[in-house]
Amino acid sequence: METVNNTIGGMLEKISRAYPGRDALVHSEKGTRYTYQLLSWQVDQAACGLMALGVKRGDHVAIWAANIPEWLVSMLAIARLGGVFVPIDPGASQEDLKYILDQAECVAVMVSGELMEKTAALQSSSLENIIVISPPGSKAIGISWPELISRGETVKPEEIAQMAEAVLPEDPVAIMYTSGTTGKPKGVVVNHLGLINKSLCSTERQKITHMDRLCLFFPLFHMFGNTCIALSGLIRGAALVMPSQDFDPVKVLNTVFSEACTAIYGSPAMFIALLEHHAFTKDRWGTVRTGIVGGAPCPMELMKRLVEEIGVSDLTVAYGITETSSWITMTHPDDPLSLRVGTIGTPLPCNEVKIVDPRTGEDLSPQTQGELCTRGFLMQEYYRMPGATAAAVDRDGWFHSGDLGEMDEKGYFRITGRLKDVIVRDGTEIYPVEVEECLYQHPEVSEVQVFGVPSEKGQEVVAWVKLKEKDRLDAQDLTAFSNAKLAEGIRPRYFKIVNDFPMTRSGKVQKFVLTEMAAKELKDTL
Repeated sequence: METVNNTIGGMLEKISRAYPGRDALVHSEKGTRYTYQLLSWQVDQAACGLMALGVKRGDHVAIWAANIPEWLVSMLAIARLGGVFVPIDPGASQEDLKYILDQAECVAVMVSGELMEKTAALQSSSLENIIVISPPGSKAIGISWPELISRGETVKPEEIAQMAEAVLPEDPVAIMYTSGTTGKPKGVVVNHLGLINKSLCSTERQKITHMDRLCLFFPLFHMFGNTCIALSGLIRGAALVMPSQDFDPVKVLNTVFSEACTAIYGSPAMFIALLEHHAFTKDRWGTVRTGIVGGAPCPMELMKRLVEEIGVSDLTVAYGITETSSWITMTHPDDPLSLRVGTIGTPLPCNEVKIVDPRTGEDLSPQTQGELCTRGFLMQEYYRMPGATAAAVDRDGWFHSGDLGEMDEKGYFRITGRLKDVIVRDGTEIYPVEVEECLYQHPEVSEVQVFGVPSEKGQEVVAWVKLKEKDRLDAQDLTAFSNAKLAEGIRPRYFKIVNDFPMTRSGKVQKFVLTEMAAKELKDTL
């Protein structure tokens, strides 16, 4: 695929002209329905309002809200002006909020009224403007959304057009902060060129067109939500269907049916929550054809149920990182299930991917485990962190992912673990993914997390397991199963049945929290 040299604003304008009357954005909970023509008009209104406040090309503007229509309108408006949007987790603490606003040097923030009332961090910051997306009757401090739109009426159409025309594809468009599970989060600077081309490549492989309707329940503050689903759908002319402000299985299930969604996206944990909910029925998913399972390995039983039983025939598995402007590899819709579960697919046409020896940096041959590296439309930098940038991207432009993996003879890649997650017990390296894949074979296991805790032997292997039905198994049953299936050197020593796992809002299990919890519980036995 040839590189598309355009901006997000330019792509929206192009698509809005091509499909003016088609649905662009539907929010079931809010009762909002925008056609592409109406969405483009709303974006221009918001962009004019920001321009009237003094926001200009290169300025950083934070978005701090749940999944509401104004989130996407704000993102597109900031991009149209040549500004840089900075997504912030609605669940961020005051400390994290202040850190991101200061570290990203934000001049303004667009915040929902409910969040504004919970914190004083915004009022104590050096922000020039606080735009409040208030619920009716809210009296939050700041400029209200209607006032923002009203101020934009002073901006002439030619002024906003000139501002938009000055934006270059290579200009930064977003600073997206990593989860920060080890130390302070890093701000990943990405540009229009990277987000657009990665989105076009990924939707081409998924066969997404303007006829599709994408169910969007993944948090918008995360790249999976704002780029891999939202932006990817918009630049194809597809409809974005948002069931609710926060992930709510009942509202998602109802919306998939009522809005005839054709594509659905989420982490394995989210899909499991939907399929195991009492409100789920197979016949209401008759229109769903495709989608992506991402963020964590997909268990075979989950993929089988989705593809073979429910009929989401073109469902794919993808692997991506914020620093690489989203997806790196993806399976193909017609791949057999073994490849859609056992691998992360082949590189998208816009990416180069290789496996290297993490100690020497030398390229490794197929079927050899090493660190996965990639090149193609990478981040520009970690904002104001030159040392971290230099450590992540080598002199030849390869991004070092920190993930362990291998490639087969046909060019399919497989992730075998994280460099930092490898467990060393009695000098033996144990890869959690390998153990997890085996435990998933038990018919009563819904989810499993394998991790290491410090011990006299270096580390000990622990497995926490969530069951499909309570009280069907105990730790002794799981020990017996692992003894029968796993080599002695990699078996977990400790099992625990749990109801839930500590998760990030983007649906990833926080293994470092599991390690801390298990270390406390097992301190007298390790």
